Amino acid sequence: MGCVVQSTEEKHVVKVDWILSNGKYAENEYVLYYYSNLSVPTGRFQNRSHLVGDILRNDGSLLLQNVQEDDQGTYTCEIRRKSESMVFKKLVELRVLPEEPKELTVHVGDSVPMGCFFQSTKEKHVTKVDWMFSSGKHNKEEVVWRYDFDSYDFKERSGFFQNQGRFRNRVNLMGDISRNDGSIMLQTVKESDQGVYTCRIYLGNLESRKTIELMWPVDFASHWGLKELAVVGEGWWWGDDWKGKYLSVSGQRHLLVSANGPS
Repeated sequence: MGCVVQSTEEKHVVKVDWILSNGKYAENEYVLYYYSNLSVPTGRFQNRSHLVGDILRNDGSLLLQNVQEDDQGTYTCEIRRKSESMVFKKLVELRVLPEEPKELTVHVGDSVPMGCFFQSTKEKHVTKVDWMFSSGKHNKEEVVWRYDFDSYDFKERSGFFQNQGRFRNRVNLMGDISRNDGSIMLQTVKESDQGVYTCRIYLGNLESRKTIELMWPVDFASHWGLKELAVVGEGWWWGDDWKGKYLSVSGQRHLLVSANGPS
């Protein structure tokens, strides 16, 4: 989280305070303070917050690691310089997104959303988004969807590129590029779509990468290593040491409840 005093005066920073206000606690929380050449993280932020800015250059930027849900809120940076009564303040809003699954299980014909968001305190906009696909059978990646700001025509609203092969006319942008969100929707999923999808989203020279594996539901018998899987009576599956009730929908059986086995 950036916090830099822009000044031509040669006055040194003597104190830096980082404070969190998130509405969950009666009082604001101290995250970290710097004084007398010592950087001190406090409370639950010990071992997770670090002063990474160059104090000699009036930079009190903070690095927060292992971000948790309770860390969400407004961070106030206060910088005091030598022989100055004025305090420089900067507010940084931190939004913690829920963790998305790295593996998505889908069925043929489904539509599946795949998220890709660049969370950054830098005041920069997305310059490029690349969605790539690898089936694992070939080393070469395929382009799924691409956005390039440099080739974007605001009048024609062109600058998006879709693969003309397997993904043609099946990928739509769901996210808001202006908000650093390059999430997509893959429609009418096919068996050949199973594999690894990698999103690379760029803010100038900054890059964020996310990988999602698209897979099919596993076969119960092979997954659990059962010697035998058979239908006994109406609506029940039996294996080595378990049984499960199933629901038949369009000729396909779906496990509902089980005992001593998969659920």
